[in-house]
Amino acid sequence: MLEKLGNGVGGVMWKVVFVLISISFVLGGVGTYLVGSHDTSAAKVNGDEISQQSFQSALQLQTRNFSDQMGAEFSLLMDSPEFSTRFRQDVLNGLIDETLLGQYLQSLGLAVSDEQIKRAIVSSPNFQKDGKFDNELYQSFLRFNGISADYYAQTLRASVAMQQLQQGLLGSETLSEAHLNQLIKQIFQTREVRLTAFPLAAEIEKQQVSEQEVEQYYNDNKAAFMVPELVKVEYVDIAKPDVEKNINVGDIEISQYYQDNKAQFSGKTSQHLAHIQLADQATAQDLYQQIQNGADFAELAKTHSQDKLSAVNGGDLSWSTDGAFPAAFENAAYETDVGAVSQPVSVDGAYHLIKVLERKQGEVQPLDQVKSQIADTIRNEQTSSGFFRLEKEAAEKAFENQASLADVEQAVGKKAAQTDYFSRQDVPTALNFPNVVYNIFDTDLLQGGMNSEAINVGEQHSIIVRVVDHKAASTKTLEEAKADIVTFLKQQKAEAFLLSEAQKAAAALNQGDTQQAQPQNVVLPQGVSLAAQTQRFVYARMQDAQLREGVFSIPAAEGKSVYKALQDGNGEVYLAELVSVSDGVADSNEQQALALSYLQGKQLQTYNSLIQSLRNQAKIEINQDFIQQRDLP
Repeated sequence: MLEKLGNGVGGVMWKVVFVLISISFVLGGVGTYLVGSHDTSAAKVNGDEISQQSFQSALQLQTRNFSDQMGAEFSLLMDSPEFSTRFRQDVLNGLIDETLLGQYLQSLGLAVSDEQIKRAIVSSPNFQKDGKFDNELYQSFLRFNGISADYYAQTLRASVAMQQLQQGLLGSETLSEAHLNQLIKQIFQTREVRLTAFPLAAEIEKQQVSEQEVEQYYNDNKAAFMVPELVKVEYVDIAKPDVEKNINVGDIEISQYYQDNKAQFSGKTSQHLAHIQLADQATAQDLYQQIQNGADFAELAKTHSQDKLSAVNGGDLSWSTDGAFPAAFENAAYETDVGAVSQPVSVDGAYHLIKVLERKQGEVQPLDQVKSQIADTIRNEQTSSGFFRLEKEAAEKAFENQASLADVEQAVGKKAAQTDYFSRQDVPTALNFPNVVYNIFDTDLLQGGMNSEAINVGEQHSIIVRVVDHKAASTKTLEEAKADIVTFLKQQKAEAFLLSEAQKAAAALNQGDTQQAQPQNVVLPQGVSLAAQTQRFVYARMQDAQLREGVFSIPAAEGKSVYKALQDGNGEVYLAELVSVSDGVADSNEQQALALSYLQGKQLQTYNSLIQSLRNQAKIEINQDFIQQRDLP
């Protein structure tokens, strides 16, 4: 770990982070390009503004994503002014690219309308309750993720737009069978190798590290010894069970509910319906007026209805019960009296005139059959109202007495829990919600001495929290870091020594007589002899990237073994003997996955080429004073 952090800025990790940033914008849809704002701009693209608020939201989201993926390593990288500046610039570049993409889609007539976004949100399964859009679920989702409705609409808009682009411009990418076969040969190439391990652990024990070396490494790599900001908090969790346990539903309540809501316990209503389906509203309105003037419904259905199956029977749809037709169709039928005809109703792009021929109300279920159902309903209603009353009371107590959570404890009826010290990267599970973490680390709560409001983290679930103690980010002292440095430097020295020995042995073996078990001029560490057993490696199936690159970089030689010194991802050193190489073979699932990966890569190349072309023609103005502010979240 010290080695990764020591390389830090400018190293491989840096490059990986920025590759991931660019991919996350392309595939994740962090978009802002069609939403107006009155804020001062972070940038302007061909006159279209990217607001500072949009930039801050994207920056917070990307920071959270990479913190989750990389933990403390990302925090240490962000402590570098150079890295932090480039990270912000790359986030802004992603927003600029998506603004350009939005403008391009508009020019192609592929722009996503506000109405499309509304329909996507309302029809999303995530926000459905009892088959209908539930605004509370939607608002809870926004609160849980710490984003605004506008920002969610922006990201959804970008996702839909990207799908359109993929189906159009990017969907034209193809992969021939011949090309796929060639890829399979390469990606699934198989190598038989003998790996002789050099004893790293034993060599580490032999190494010596001086005080001067320890001090020098510490001074050169102080960023690696940063201790992240830490907090200790106490909190009261207010949830549904806290209210539900005190609720008892009696027979009188159940009976009263049954009497007041008998309609809910009726069997399904049956309706005998007929309809006339028409292509446009004007024709439907004209036929409706003819029916009102005495025209025969059945005859008009036979001559005008687009539903030919029912038209031959005068539009008769026979008997049906609830749920047989789309909700809009059934609602219109229920609102129409028996024997009457409805006004034209728009359903799935067509217009319908609906005639109610007969209607039968369902039988009412007896109380005994629905008693438990009613009890659950009453309990849920009382729990819901009770929860919000309790939440409101607890929030008021937290506000009135900022010195502690004692009054909140009394109101809720349970003791506050207290955590050990934790950082942003290791938040306890009970508190690991974006809006709770934000309140703890990014508001005045961090200074201590005050309670939070009731922070909603789910349906009938809130948390009130206060910071008990706060430790600012700091750097370990030399004495505190010494043991880790000694361990790291010893391994570094051991790896370097063994790698040098393995390279000497490989050179001697490549020059010697490979028919001998071990040529005379080859020196191996004590107790080590050349491996006799071969191991089979397939490029696409190797998990250790460093070992994979080493094994598959050994040049093949016809009729003879080739040796090379290698290391794996854990620093272990090997002398590798390449015995044989064969073309790759893949099963049908692997072939499909490879083809998909290849096409996605080609799509990304096409996308990048498109964006670069749009950038070359665009006027882009960046508010550098704002982007370079160090106090941005």
